Amino acid sequence: MLFISNLNDLKIFKEHINNKIQLVPILEYKWKLKLFTKKIKPDKKERRLLKKSFKKSRLSLKSLFREYKPRAFRGAPISLNILGIEKAKITKINDLDYDEYTSPQKYLITHQVYKNSDIFYKVKVEFVLTKEILKFLKNRNFVMFDILHERESKLRINYHSIVISKQNWKNFCFVHATDLHIAERNDKIYEIIKKWKKVFRGDYLDAMLKEQEQEVKEEKRKLFRPLEAHKPLKKRIINPNNQFRRFIKIINKKVLQDEIDFIALTGDLIDFSISSKIPKELRLFDYEHSNWKVFKNIVLNLPQKKRKGMKKGEELLCPIFTIPGNHDYRPFHYDIRWAGLYRKMGLKAFEALALNDKLLALPISAIIKSEKSLIGYWSEINPSLDYFLKLGKSNFIFLNTGADSYKNLSDLITGHPSLTGLKNKQISYLVNLIRNKIQQGDNTFLFLHGPVINPKKKIGLFKRIKHKFGKKILTRIDEFKESILKKLEKKTSNLRIDKKFNVKYGTVSSNWENLVEFCKEYCVLTMTGHTHTLKEFRLGDPENKKSVVLDAPPFSLKKIVNPAAIFYDTYSEIFANAKDIEQFGPFVVQTPALGLGGYRSPRLVGAYREIIVKHGKLSSFKVKYMHR
Repeated sequence: MLFISNLNDLKIFKEHINNKIQLVPILEYKWKLKLFTKKIKPDKKERRLLKKSFKKSRLSLKSLFREYKPRAFRGAPISLNILGIEKAKITKINDLDYDEYTSPQKYLITHQVYKNSDIFYKVKVEFVLTKEILKFLKNRNFVMFDILHERESKLRINYHSIVISKQNWKNFCFVHATDLHIAERNDKIYEIIKKWKKVFRGDYLDAMLKEQEQEVKEEKRKLFRPLEAHKPLKKRIINPNNQFRRFIKIINKKVLQDEIDFIALTGDLIDFSISSKIPKELRLFDYEHSNWKVFKNIVLNLPQKKRKGMKKGEELLCPIFTIPGNHDYRPFHYDIRWAGLYRKMGLKAFEALALNDKLLALPISAIIKSEKSLIGYWSEINPSLDYFLKLGKSNFIFLNTGADSYKNLSDLITGHPSLTGLKNKQISYLVNLIRNKIQQGDNTFLFLHGPVINPKKKIGLFKRIKHKFGKKILTRIDEFKESILKKLEKKTSNLRIDKKFNVKYGTVSSNWENLVEFCKEYCVLTMTGHTHTLKEFRLGDPENKKSVVLDAPPFSLKKIVNPAAIFYDTYSEIFANAKDIEQFGPFVVQTPALGLGGYRSPRLVGAYREIIVKHGKLSSFKVKYMHR
């Protein structure tokens, strides 16, 4: 375990933690109920008495099982035996000594994440599993634990911090989800609009509706999918917080069936950091006044203020691994009318106006980015930005792609901002992994927020002009699907999209070519988010016919060599077995958002990707939707 403290003396620190740390197992009521029913089955008299008691209370075993939905409860605590303590030095991720579990990072001290505490300790512990936990592990693949630390003033709880698994990691399943956009204001929007509609009725509302009709016509003209205006607000509105609550319920059902081992969440976990409607003097970058608290409360199903339109939640019964996205670096809220965001939320233009009175936003503050926004994330969710896990012969690499980048102005203006990308130390970290951790025959999965490859929807202006003057050429990205072009008997070289499209649109600004090279040479599957769309690519050898892209027009006309041949299609639907995936991979994919849809496809929402490994080989990586 890694501890941070303000105690400099090792002996005093040991006294501070000795016999004061416990592990508390997270168990589940349905499992407990099954144990109870199994105990009473052999005895016929007890079964009759039980049936009579159910009749009196008008309950049945089925109704009991329904009542106890996947709900967590805490088992008997386990005491820890301390084997050794030593001070831990701050280690950079590109150092060979870097350990994902016990290497503290400099940013924790720089940003005073734990305030006056700045001394790190490595503590080696051992513990014995109780009979209760061993019974639980007979029915489940894993058990999670909270860490409890008794202190003088209060109890520190690190929720869901340790996992013990029975997996041999040859046959397993995990889920990739991205772009949750959790925020306190999401649960307020429905209530605010409903109250606003009650106040403004009659002629004023009619005028607003006429304005809305005009906007729908404009949407059709701009190829936006029109809103389902006839539906009531309750059926139209998309609340990202509710989306996450629904997702947790789906995952919990999978946990009960032993169909999932963990979840990977790749960024934009929250929409912005600081809660939107709090006094100026409380606008601090701390956990208590941030949307990180809302995120954690949903994961743990802790009590929250009930509002109209909020769905009931459940505590997540599955481990999660996280990395931040560009929105996680944004401190302040923004107007949902900007860039037509309200369309993603299923709202009409005049309904978005209703939020101005309660949640007015300043244009300048909306584009500010700050590492301080991550203080709540580091202190309560995850203290690591870059890390690596080895489970069996599968490698899992999580890399932070940073905040919004203003280097590529054209991407920013069109609403697809680039991300700052990978730093040189992150590239060195990957080199160290290649040399010391990644072995031949391993499956390597890479998780990022920013996309590695992201072509524009249409080819360049010059080629489109050619098309207008009679020369028939394909112009849209969806016309370049590999399976379609193969049916047209096109040459292999003509199937590539990197020769025709700018594949670096809205991707990472720095070390792009090194990242593409790593994905091509070492990864079986790279999973990203950010764009809220479904795009899938496969990488091949360019065979000395390398394409080039411009670094960041209009500021930089530097040409970057693309180290891979890039092909486009919906590969997760085409290849559904390990043999084909191994033959045609590697793949780089964008998973649609869990929280909000795209600008042109607001109903493409509630998506997650299910990755299945069988006999040590990737056999499926299909996208699923919660509402389908």
